[in-house]
Amino acid sequence: MTTAGTEKNLYLHLAGLLEYPQEDIKIKADECVKALANYPQYPHEVVHELEKFQKDLEIMPLDDLQGVFSYTFELASDFTLDMGYHLYEGFKRANSLASIKAMYNDQGFPFDQVSKGELPDYLPILLQFLGTVKDEALKKNFRESFLIKAMEKLNKNFEKNKKNVYSHLISAIYRILDKDVKEVK
Repeated sequence: MTTAGTEKNLYLHLAGLLEYPQEDIKIKADECVKALANYPQYPHEVVHELEKFQKDLEIMPLDDLQGVFSYTFELASDFTLDMGYHLYEGFKRANSLASIKAMYNDQGFPFDQVSKGELPDYLPILLQFLGTVKDEALKKNFRESFLIKAMEKLNKNFEKNKKNVYSHLISAIYRILDKDVKEVK
């Protein structure tokens, strides 16, 4: 069974790996793999995917990784980390963004400090929120009604592009969320 402490630790680690890569990306990946090793409820494939990501980081220069990050997540809409994009268009997306921001405010989540100009549905922010929110029913509902559906679409897009270094990380995050959704049903 997933505990709040487990989720906080793991979700925050995963959010850190989705930030624009800096010199500490290899350290963050190592810490995430070590943290995940303590939680056997997740399938072995999750660790395997993160280890593949880690291995790719070892052979890719930071400048190249930064270029891949920018191209993948900022220029290719099928791979955007703005999760609402994968589910909604137009007014539905705008309403979703407003609802997510209201949820952050209701829960006392410091969105304005955390966001760094990103929209409320940006995956690293969503993971940070899930890693800190205490309301288990809200967390369960949000994962089931929004996040897992968007992650499924993002993961499918990455399955078509397995050569991208981030495909392994997205796969691992999807599998973790999928397990967490199924576990609490």
